Amino acid sequence: MSQLLDLAVDLQDRRERLTHRATAKSLRIWGQADVGALDASWDRIAPTLTTVVTAAQVTAARQSTPYMNSVSQAWDYDAHRAVLVPEAFGGVMLDGREVAPALFGAVTTTKRAIGAGMNPARAFEVGATFLATIIGAAVQDMGRQADATLATGKGFTRYVRVVSAGACSRCAILAGRDDYRKPFSRHPRCRCTSVPIPNGQGPPDGFHDTPTEYFDSLSAAEQERVFTKSGAFAIREGANPISVVNARRGMTKGGELGAPARLVPTRIGVKADGSPLNVFITGEGTTARGAFARSEGAATFTAAKQGRYRRTTTLRIMPEQIQIMAGNNPARARELLARYGYMDF
Repeated sequence: MSQLLDLAVDLQDRRERLTHRATAKSLRIWGQADVGALDASWDRIAPTLTTVVTAAQVTAARQSTPYMNSVSQAWDYDAHRAVLVPEAFGGVMLDGREVAPALFGAVTTTKRAIGAGMNPARAFEVGATFLATIIGAAVQDMGRQADATLATGKGFTRYVRVVSAGACSRCAILAGRDDYRKPFSRHPRCRCTSVPIPNGQGPPDGFHDTPTEYFDSLSAAEQERVFTKSGAFAIREGANPISVVNARRGMTKGGELGAPARLVPTRIGVKADGSPLNVFITGEGTTARGAFARSEGAATFTAAKQGRYRRTTTLRIMPEQIQIMAGNNPARARELLARYGYMDF
């Protein structure tokens, strides 16, 4: 079944090149705007920008027909006759908005950065980054929508995720089979696609059925790049990759506007010598609906609601902190990973 992997990787590469071309062309157009007169500039460049992105979306959709035909042949699958209308996938975002209003976010992002005190030239670059993200989502999402539409029309109901080379941890924990009737999980700049699989078939050779299987397929260096050193350490000790990655959603983050988020320790008290006691913690899973909070029991919940949901009073430690606390003691590391909801014995 290596032919299926070749087909999938080829589609990802072609769609990525298409996205890069559309983004590069759009950023050149954005560069013609005047940061001192953004609204007037937008009125001038918006029609051309919208045309570029819409054309790329339609091209991405057109890639679906030869891809799905080849996949059906590789499976020797008696597919239903289905004809895709690529133009139906142009000019709209995944959430139903038209492309032009979505792209206008580059203007509001730039203005917001300037309002926060950022240098206008730097703010203009932040707006360009936002624009590139939106364009990538617009093209990739509509390509994936076309793939799913045509696969469904041909009679497929399930797929295996094609985790792209160099994928991030958020994609890695989605590795495996899923259903075309459910929305395709993705994040901005996600390159993952899908290969349809006939009913009763498992993932073909070269694909992965679970996040753990995908993790095990990576080199140690790649494991640490994708999941962080502490995250990879936790997973090697038996932690669930999904729990490890999701914990980072609730971590304390730092960084200036437009800069990457970074893990920031939280002060929870003082040490015996009077110095601050700082730890890495996460809020993920600590609400009443979270698995970690449920395992803690009702007695640990605060009486008053914090926001929409009640939250456990138990601090949930991040894998980074657990590695520090365990030192060179693997047994202690496993004990703490289980204690804070990253693995089960």
